[in-house]
Amino acid sequence: MGATVVVREAASADIETAVALWTASHVARRNGRPLPEAHITLAQQRMAAPEALLLLAHGSVDDGSGNGSGNGSHGGGAGGADGTSGAGGAGASSLIGTILGIQGLDQDGVGAPVPGLLHISLLSVAPDRWGQHVGRLLVEAVLTRARAGSFREAQLWTHADNLRANRLYKAMGFRRSGRVRVDDWGELLVHYRRSLTD
Repeated sequence: MGATVVVREAASADIETAVALWTASHVARRNGRPLPEAHITLAQQRMAAPEALLLLAHGSVDDGSGNGSGNGSHGGGAGGADGTSGAGGAGASSLIGTILGIQGLDQDGVGAPVPGLLHISLLSVAPDRWGQHVGRLLVEAVLTRARAGSFREAQLWTHADNLRANRLYKAMGFRRSGRVRVDDWGELLVHYRRSLTD
């Protein structure tokens, strides 16, 4: 059996499920340490913002019949965060990833819009799908949509100790800018940028 992954734009009805997946992925990466409710609320607000481009990855198992429904089992991925593909397919699929693209703002998100700058955040993948290139598909999808718009450059922040994410971003042409900051948990964040015009 082969896995099928579909990336699509989210609808407002998807926000709750997307936040649940993002939360479960974050908790797993932090070895079970729960997230403060304020972090979860902020993620939900960002995903629901009218100007946000929230993309979702859905996974199913192809049993060779062409209907994409696999063996009929489509467990919740992470923390019961499952949903349907919403793409009109014959079979249901579970939500396995999220990514958010928004207009980049000056002064780390509190200043004026920076023309041509896409800010990427809230990338998450269901822990049982880590290492299966779901994150790469999501980053590729958001960059493709950004290039089709007016964006010329992309940026993001990630934890310095998140080796999986750092490897992904470097492999996809992002380079560290040299900027760092400490988050509200005392953990080091590193900043990446890349051009979208080459």
